[in-house]
Amino acid sequence: MSKDQQEEVSTQTQVGKPRRTNSLRFNADEEGKRRATLLKRVHVVRTRGERIQVSFDAKGQPIGEEGDELQSWIGVLAREHIPIWIADFRSADLEPRKEQVWLEVVTSFTVDESHKKQVLKSCGESAKCFRYDLYQAFVRDHIDNESVWQRPAKVVKNYPTISQDDWERFITYRRTGDFKRLSDQGIERRKKSKYGSTTGRDGYRKRDQEIFEKTGSYADRHVIWRDTRIKPDGEYKNPSIKIIGDQIDELTQQDTQGSFESVGTEDILTKSLGNPEHSGRLRGQSKFVKQAQYYNAMHVPRENPEVSFMKRQLAALEKTVQELCAKHGINRETMAEEAAPETVDQHNSFKASCTLNEKDADAPDPQPMPNESKECQLFLTDFINGGEVLVALGRAYMDCVPTDTVHGIPLGAGNVRVTISVPKLKRALLPIPTNEATYIEEAVGGFVAWPKKLVVIQSSLSQASRGPSQAPDPEAKGKKRIKKRAGRKKLQSQPEVQQQTAKEVPPTFDFDAIPIELRPLAYYAQSSLSDGSQISCPPQQSDEMPIYIGYEDVYDFITFKEISASSIMVYISYLSDCCARVGLDQRFVFISPFLVSPVQQNVDRVAYIRERADNIIRIITNIPRGRLVLMPYNSGQHWILAVINPWDDSVLYFNPLGNDPGEDFQQLITLALNDWKLLVGRGITKRRNCKTLIQTARCPIQQGNVQCGYFVLGFMREITLNVDGLALLQNKTSYNEADLNLVRQEWTTYVMSFIQY
Repeated sequence: MSKDQQEEVSTQTQVGKPRRTNSLRFNADEEGKRRATLLKRVHVVRTRGERIQVSFDAKGQPIGEEGDELQSWIGVLAREHIPIWIADFRSADLEPRKEQVWLEVVTSFTVDESHKKQVLKSCGESAKCFRYDLYQAFVRDHIDNESVWQRPAKVVKNYPTISQDDWERFITYRRTGDFKRLSDQGIERRKKSKYGSTTGRDGYRKRDQEIFEKTGSYADRHVIWRDTRIKPDGEYKNPSIKIIGDQIDELTQQDTQGSFESVGTEDILTKSLGNPEHSGRLRGQSKFVKQAQYYNAMHVPRENPEVSFMKRQLAALEKTVQELCAKHGINRETMAEEAAPETVDQHNSFKASCTLNEKDADAPDPQPMPNESKECQLFLTDFINGGEVLVALGRAYMDCVPTDTVHGIPLGAGNVRVTISVPKLKRALLPIPTNEATYIEEAVGGFVAWPKKLVVIQSSLSQASRGPSQAPDPEAKGKKRIKKRAGRKKLQSQPEVQQQTAKEVPPTFDFDAIPIELRPLAYYAQSSLSDGSQISCPPQQSDEMPIYIGYEDVYDFITFKEISASSIMVYISYLSDCCARVGLDQRFVFISPFLVSPVQQNVDRVAYIRERADNIIRIITNIPRGRLVLMPYNSGQHWILAVINPWDDSVLYFNPLGNDPGEDFQQLITLALNDWKLLVGRGITKRRNCKTLIQTARCPIQQGNVQCGYFVLGFMREITLNVDGLALLQNKTSYNEADLNLVRQEWTTYVMSFIQY
């Protein structure tokens, strides 16, 4: 049987001895007896759409009255959602029920996702105790009677969720030989239990909080273990516990004197009990406390068990050597001097450490370790759509040679050593993986090798904060090309890395065909940006990266070609400024297309959607009711605009082609809003558990192949700069040339304002 079953039966007592059970809870008809916990306050709070604020201490334990309510609520959920006939709480069949329990918890209490594992663990223990109480109260003494198959009246009255079928399956398992065998084993183990606590439920947690409230600091776990086994009269519960308590006092005194040193889990309690801790438990602490949380809270240094073992072995070996030397009268210092090799003149030796020795003139100079780093942007080649994608920020050591190593492996020709500080696309694959890291997020803070042609040094930017003048070799983009579809525009990096070679001359403007209002920017781009320089525009938010506009962006926009995500972001920044000037900045929130559009290819699709959904959740988490979220989105083929109202659980989908949203967009939005609802933990609408409504809205339809980006800019302008913009947009039937030219003029004028001549 499973470990969970063994734990369950190990709590049962020996036949004929007094039973320690909570069977009084089943005597609901008797005056003054304990009844089933209902927690009406939790239900009242839920109906108001609110949550109970639970505080957690540094160890991860729920504290205060709210923490007690959380524990009780977990017990209620365990009785309602976990079948009494279940044999193993770790069964895969229980996963949907566990998720339902977690949903009920976060709907009623403010509990972070990091506590999910401990909450479910507590639920499993509560369910196990409930099954044990049922067995003790109604089954154990009547296991062989036929009447045991019928649900007791008190169970029917107090626990209507337990059906007759559940009860019969519960009895069937209790009458099996496997259960009887495990029960006998549990009884035998119970006889050996000598250190039972004198406290009730959550005794460790309560005692821990009492000490913290009095002293302002957490007590070591051996103190809590000892205190919870002392009776009110000050005596230990039994002589066996007194022996351990005396050992704890002795080691505590040694620790005070400095003669005892705790290393990780090998502390006073472990030494006193005589058996080590394992990863699944932490004695002297509540079930909510993990080992890592405890040692972080106590600031106790943890050491690898293998290192601890080697240190102990080395100390024992040193002691043995000292004893042998003393026995045979050997002076170890004299022996070491006699065993030292004779000094040899190493003059002219390249390996000599003496400063008087001269280096061999013919020997090459040793390559110094690069010690100067520069801030840089790290890119990866997009082999599907072409171009390069910004994946991280960091520092690069450019003075490297191919023989320099990273993690013991030579860099190789064309590579440099970099360290990543800010990941932009966490799940992007490293161009040169190591044994320690495969993805960008795994290499943060460490050294990795990176192709030099995909590293852009920040110091290469001009005073106008323009982009890099040189960039990766276009041959690295691969030979695969995909025929462009209607409105297709690659989602460029920020800044977009471009390289102009003799074979690839940038296109020139036909100024006679350009509207007069757009010509100033075209003249500037022709004269100042054709070498690869870029214009830096401020982002929408102060904590975001600047927006870089290069020659290709300007040329495409002015000549009415497909536009990039950088161009979309520039117009978003412009609209944000306009809204702020007229007092409408509190009505809308924009999401960058770089955060949500599927830029990467050939990656774990589920993880990639999860990462982009997290970006949406992070932005909409703290927005108040009534605020709309505008999200331009590019599937790699077409620009659309999503208007999200998270509090109404609805999404308006504006598509200039009139098509339905694709699968990636639907999964992204549904995942983001469903997880956000769990995060905020309240009933947003009566459809809280239903699929998010994504509605295709009426909007002007494009007639050409490259107009989708300009239409999306017009959609955002219509919505943000008008009082009833959504209604106006849905009633608008078309965009004419003047409408689109207005957007283009605003874009070029805004970009021109950031040019520094």
